[in-house]
Amino acid sequence: MRATWTTQDVHSDEQFAYWREAICNAFVPLQPEGEQGSFEGRIDSVALRSLHASVVEADAHPVHLTRRGVHGQNAVSFFANLVLDGEVTVEQFGETTSVRPGDIYLLDTASAFTVTFGSRFRIFCVTLPEHTLRPRMGSLGRPATSVLRGDCGSGRIASLYMQALESIDPRELSDMQDMAADQLSALIARAVNRSPDEPGAEKRAGHRGALQRILAHIDAHLADPTLSPETASQALRMSRSYLYQILGEAGQTFAGYVRDRRLDECHRSLRTNRHASVLEIAARWGFHDQSSFARMFKARFGCTPRSLRGTP
Repeated sequence: MRATWTTQDVHSDEQFAYWREAICNAFVPLQPEGEQGSFEGRIDSVALRSLHASVVEADAHPVHLTRRGVHGQNAVSFFANLVLDGEVTVEQFGETTSVRPGDIYLLDTASAFTVTFGSRFRIFCVTLPEHTLRPRMGSLGRPATSVLRGDCGSGRIASLYMQALESIDPRELSDMQDMAADQLSALIARAVNRSPDEPGAEKRAGHRGALQRILAHIDAHLADPTLSPETASQALRMSRSYLYQILGEAGQTFAGYVRDRRLDECHRSLRTNRHASVLEIAARWGFHDQSSFARMFKARFGCTPRSLRGTP
C-alpha cells in the first residue's frame, strides 16, 4: 500500500500540526518539536508485508520517541535510516552521534531516542520488524553502535544496498520484499556487531554494552520515584559496585545522570506543554523544592524555568 503525506496543500498556520499527525501515522507515536505555523515536509511511504519503506523530506526540527511513545506503539521495530541530505544528530542509549549523508543510523523503538535534524533533510527509512533483526543482535539484544558509516567496511555495503532499494520501483520491491528484509537485516546486524580486532576491544565493548543497558534502564524509569542504584542494579542483575564502575568510566554518577535527564524532561515539557504550570512539571519529575529546582535548571540551561516560558 502506498501513501503520501505532504504539507503542501495545508494552510501555513496548520502545517506543523499536520506534520506531527503525519509522522505518527506513518511510523510510531513520535513527538516532533516545533512551533505552530509554517513548515514544509513530505513522506512517501510503501507499506509491505515484510518491510515498510519511506522517503522523508522536511525542514529542520528535532523528533523524540518518549517513554510514553515506546509503550504506545503497536509493535516494536527497528528504523534503518539512510541519510540522503542534511545534518542529523542521533541520541539513544546514552550516546550522541553526528550522522553524515551516506551513513545509516539505526533506531530501536524499544527504547526512547531523539533525532535532531539540524538542516533541511532527506532520508530513506526502512522499518524492519523486531523478529528479523533482534535475534541477530547477540547477547545484548541491541546494536553495539547506532551509526553505520557509509564510506568504509560493512557499513558501506549496507549503505549501497539501501541506496539500491530506494531506487527500485515499489512494484518490484513488493516482489522481493522478503529477500530484501532478510538481506538488509543481515547486513545491518553484521555492521553493528562487528568483531573487536584490537587488544582490550572485547572488554571495552562489554563495558560499552553495560553502559547502554544502565542508561536505557534509567531513561525508561525516569518518572519512577523509586528509581535508585539499588533498584537499577537489581533489575539489571549487576552489583552496585559494577554499576558505579561503569558509570564512573563514562564520567557519570547515577544521581547526576538521573538529575540531568529529569531536568532535560522538564525543559522539554516547559516548551511543549503550555497547560501545565512550572510547579506541576517540576513535581512530575521529582523536583519538589522550587528554589533548588530553579538553581539546577539555570545551571544546566542558562535560564530559569519561568524565563524559558517568557513569564516573570
